[in-house]
Amino acid sequence: MRVVLYGAAFFLALSSIARAQDAQTDDVSFDTVSAKLAAPAVLRGSFKQTRHLQLISKPLQSSGRFLLSDMGLYWEQDEPLKSVMIADGERLLQRIGDGPLQSIDVAQNPVVLTFSQSFLSIFKGSEDELRSHFDLEFLPGDDEADGWNIVLTPTSYPMSEAIASINISGREYIEELKVNSRSSEETIISFSNLQTEPDELTEHEIELYAR
Repeated sequence: MRVVLYGAAFFLALSSIARAQDAQTDDVSFDTVSAKLAAPAVLRGSFKQTRHLQLISKPLQSSGRFLLSDMGLYWEQDEPLKSVMIADGERLLQRIGDGPLQSIDVAQNPVVLTFSQSFLSIFKGSEDELRSHFDLEFLPGDDEADGWNIVLTPTSYPMSEAIASINISGREYIEELKVNSRSSEETIISFSNLQTEPDELTEHEIELYAR
């Protein structure tokens, strides 16, 4: 469940937060930024994930690639273990290694379901849906005028029992997402090689969702 939970966090990071650098820092808020957002139809890129766990002194690291479109999120981890996750807000599919693609019962994982629904609402531009689950704070970046930070604090059950906060930072696109759990564990995801062209899914990419 934890693998899916942190994978689902990408919906917020990789969607309508894109191109937030157009906001003016002298009158900055999430409302003014969201009005200027121009989320790409398709977003592709690479990720590196670092997880700090209480019972393990050495951080766990993983890497891979992702694809976000109106078909949902395709998340493929290459290292250290091959895995695939596909999510569209209503269903979650996961494959570990060379095993079959299996459906995850979201009814048994309400935190995951709330994550995916909330973050897809951002992709659709529904700020009201997001605010129904989070307190939201938007701040300009500390080091550069075109940078920004977003802090989400869960307010609704069951997410509020599992997650303490979600911190998102970037410039033109998302650069880092940090998930702080109630158990004092931390997951940091950094993004690179972001591409929006071609602005339509290729035949190969459509096949990825169908697998």
